[in-house]
Formats: sequence, C-alpha cells, structure tokens
Amino acid sequence: MQFQVKNTPNGYVVEAFTPSMDSPGGYWHPLRNFGDRQGDAIAFRDFDAPLLPDAHIRALIKAYNPETKYIRVNGQKFIKQRPR
Repeated sequence: MQFQVKNTPNGYVVEAFTPSMDSPGGYWHPLRNFGDRQGDAIAFRDFDAPLLPDAHIRALIKAYNPETKYIRVNGQKFIKQRPR
C-alpha cells in the first residue's frame, strides 16, 4: 500500500492509496490529521502506516474525522490535540 502526506488548510493529513475496480487508478483515503505537526505526519507515513494490517487501515479510513488532530508519541501511541 502507498501512503502520502497531504498539506491541507486543516493540517497535514496522511492518506492511503487503495486500488478500486470502478476507478482505473484507485483512491486516496485520509487516515489521520496531524494539524501543523508535519514531522509527526511524515513519521507516521514512513514508519507506522506501512506496518499496519489492512484491517487497521480500513478502520482508520472509516473513522477519519478531519477535525480530530493527533500528536504522535511513538509508533504505537497517538493522542488527540486539544483545540486552540
């Protein structure tokens, strides 16, 4: 699976590419929003996301909320950022 960091007005979002039967290329799905924490987004993309099983990635896609922003503590622990 491929992952990317997308810089959006709402923050740095890590997305996963999933192939699709109805689209020749597939789709990019958001997984987690890291707000202004670009380094956390890059670390999640490069180190954490590739190790996740497909079922976990599907769960992140389904549960994605663009308003919820995360802080990466380590590869296993993420905490929600408090709204400013």
